[in-house]
Amino acid sequence: MIEIFPSKLAGGPLEVHQTAERMTIEQWLRAKVPSFESREAPPISISVNGCRVPHACWSEFRFRPEDSVAIYIEPAGGELVIAAVTLQAAVKFVTALFMPKMPSLPSQNATQGEKLAEATAKGNQIKINSPIREIAGRRKVYPDYLLPLRRYFQAGAPRAQWAEMLLCIGKGKHQINASEIQVGDTPIISLGDDAEYAIYQPGADLSAEPAAVWWHSATEVGSTSSGTAGLELRATYEVDPVPEASAYLLSGDTITIPAGAGEFPAGWESGMIVRVEAQYPYTVTGGGATQNVIEGPLEQLAPFTGMVLEIVGASAGYYVVDTYTPPTTIPEAPAQMTLVHLEGQDVTSLQTGDVMMGIGYAGLRYRITAASATAISVERLNDVGGPDPSTWPGFAELTTTTAVLTLDASTQEGDWCGPFAACPAGETTQKIEWDVFFPGGLIRIGTKGQLIHRSVTVEMQYRDMAAAGAWTSVSKLYNERSMDQLGFTETVALPYAMRPEVRMRRIGAKSTDPNIQDTAQWYGLRAKLAGPTSYAGVTTIAVRVRGGQRLAAQSEQLVSVIATRMLPVHSGGVWSAEVPTRGIAPWVAHVAHSIGYTDDDLDELDRLDAIWSARGDYFDAAVDAVGTVKESINDALLAGFAELTIDRGRIRPARDEPRTTFEHLYTPQNMTEGLSRQFSAMQPDDYDGVDMEYVDGITHQKETVECRLPGDVGRRVEKIKLEGVTDRTRAWRIGMRQRLAQRHRRWRYSWGTPMDAWNSGYLSYCAVGDDVPGYGQSALLLSYAPITGGYLLESSEPFDWSASGDHVVALRRPDGTLSGPYTATRVDDYRLTIPTLDFVPDTSWQIEPPHLLFGPVASWSYPVLITGISPSGEDGAQVEAMNYDPRIYEYDDASPPA
Repeated sequence: MIEIFPSKLAGGPLEVHQTAERMTIEQWLRAKVPSFESREAPPISISVNGCRVPHACWSEFRFRPEDSVAIYIEPAGGELVIAAVTLQAAVKFVTALFMPKMPSLPSQNATQGEKLAEATAKGNQIKINSPIREIAGRRKVYPDYLLPLRRYFQAGAPRAQWAEMLLCIGKGKHQINASEIQVGDTPIISLGDDAEYAIYQPGADLSAEPAAVWWHSATEVGSTSSGTAGLELRATYEVDPVPEASAYLLSGDTITIPAGAGEFPAGWESGMIVRVEAQYPYTVTGGGATQNVIEGPLEQLAPFTGMVLEIVGASAGYYVVDTYTPPTTIPEAPAQMTLVHLEGQDVTSLQTGDVMMGIGYAGLRYRITAASATAISVERLNDVGGPDPSTWPGFAELTTTTAVLTLDASTQEGDWCGPFAACPAGETTQKIEWDVFFPGGLIRIGTKGQLIHRSVTVEMQYRDMAAAGAWTSVSKLYNERSMDQLGFTETVALPYAMRPEVRMRRIGAKSTDPNIQDTAQWYGLRAKLAGPTSYAGVTTIAVRVRGGQRLAAQSEQLVSVIATRMLPVHSGGVWSAEVPTRGIAPWVAHVAHSIGYTDDDLDELDRLDAIWSARGDYFDAAVDAVGTVKESINDALLAGFAELTIDRGRIRPARDEPRTTFEHLYTPQNMTEGLSRQFSAMQPDDYDGVDMEYVDGITHQKETVECRLPGDVGRRVEKIKLEGVTDRTRAWRIGMRQRLAQRHRRWRYSWGTPMDAWNSGYLSYCAVGDDVPGYGQSALLLSYAPITGGYLLESSEPFDWSASGDHVVALRRPDGTLSGPYTATRVDDYRLTIPTLDFVPDTSWQIEPPHLLFGPVASWSYPVLITGISPSGEDGAQVEAMNYDPRIYEYDDASPPA
């Protein structure tokens, strides 16, 4: 579902769209918005399932029909941008109403200061609970954060902002050229003094690397949904957010503090929003395979299907009402309610029995309508913060000592901004830093246009959250004469390790004189935490980028590298040291070794590696999603026309390739079930084309190459996503192989054997015979004898020589392999001669004698490739195969049309 919002302010979507297929964000935008164009600073932002997707990834990020996609119209580049991407005329109108403009100097002034040169480079967001990336071959990747990005303003240069980041390139060692490290599309080496980087191989010491310091940023401090870059600082005013009360009485729409139990704080008044956590007794039954049922004082909720709830106490969390049954008096039964999760699944795992729970709209928020020292009256708000559309009956009567009332931060009008925790729960720090930002500069314009200094004093206070004692103040005076945006980073060392809470204010109110710019904002708050000094097993890169003329125009950048994986290479029976390689075989061996396979299990790779290297078949991939070892190896083998098989516990790559020598012979003499042949005729709805999607190794973008045979019009095309192949020609060759298989692999074979079939493997090239007239005849070899110029063979069955042309005969060796075929010369109905023989047949009947397969040169057997062997009965096997056709390999060395 795609929802379009006028802004990030509270409110419902303007439009809702549905899609039935998976697609990229850019594909959807181009389909719905004819005027869409890719911009460096798009006037919209997009989130998928609550996570923002950087606009540089819109062309690659695919969402599913079941995903929740939210599109917000917002300012870009600090100024209002309307209709650059037009969704509907209504969107334009609402945008004009609700989108705020960044503060600017009065229009009477002829000049305006420059925006801050922000350091806008960033790496990919780290994917929680996802595997660390592994690179195979050579691939462009956007490294992931190992630590939170740190932004700070350079001392003495308030218009220069630096960004420091420590990023993970991937597991193992990599070769990375300086020219192939980029910030956006700009090589980092071309940024000169505005950028620095250092690459560290696995396990390197990072204790002296500034970017390896863990600076935790407080999420409460920074840009706001109203469009400001930071939290605006105002003058002093305090309202206590929590009452000092030991008990509460809840009844209807009133909350009272009993006599002697405390008072509501001074300053609580009508219009403020309070969160109320009051737990009532409920009974929960069911669970397991059935939905939980909640019974109790549910009437006070006025629940309805689809209502979004929050529960505190037992089974705390967020849920949606599925069913609600009011209480009844014939028979007498309490109110009952069942729930589903936000994603729609039935709730079956609540704590059962008699429990205490506080239940209400998500957020548990109520607006004060009247207030005194001992009582407040409230009205309920819904889960999105708006007025409750239902008729709320009020709280069921309850006297409690466990209720928690907290004034919502959105309605605290106090001029202290904060306090906010500087580091997460369970962490401590001995150093914090904060940023003060002046979005309109700091200046006074004289009556004759003079530029005059303007001063602002900002006070920061901190204290230990655990002790909650007196505040420690740090005051800073800022005196500047600039219309440009300015930023300052300040640092303070704490007296001991603590979890500090920090608040900030300005001393003196902001000027209302239109000729003065002195708006001050709290731009950032960070705490230095203890972090790792090395990262075993992964290559890391530290990057420092300074905002300036080279990057300031770009609203969002990604740090990328082109890395080549370093792996051992097997040659001459030994493994080399780790070297940069794009080879398929080294990657397959690496994956196999990682799960315990030894070199003895990989002997076939040497043969295939020689083929792949000579052809220039490589595997260049970035594996950063959960998958199986089989999938990873098969992705690599596909780049070389091969597949993974397990043969008696050993890894055996099977390459589909042209064949000239048969491996095994199967005839009615060793079949327990006769040969079944099935032909699939061409149908009107068969594929008549293949499209291969791959990531191009030059553009690093997804490309599609069309694979068509003569006569194909592409009415119905098979679309295949190819991993690890970054060359258009090789992607086309693989696609053409698939297209030829669609056309020429139309026969399927199956038969049963005793244990004989276990001699063959996947894609074994075998000759198969049956008793159909005009094809091969099978028999047993009764005797053989050397003669002048060859060998004389005697058959158990008479041979049919009626077909015109030459005839051949093949023999089955004791191990099931095929000898021949040899040109056959008739002696009589039971005897023939052949010019040579490569083994000595045993016709003593102490073992099964060799089998014979005889027939015309063109039809003596069915050439097949084994596709499956499965057990059948106690000591048998069932075999599946497809026809072998040399036309399949026609385009293996060709080039695609221009």
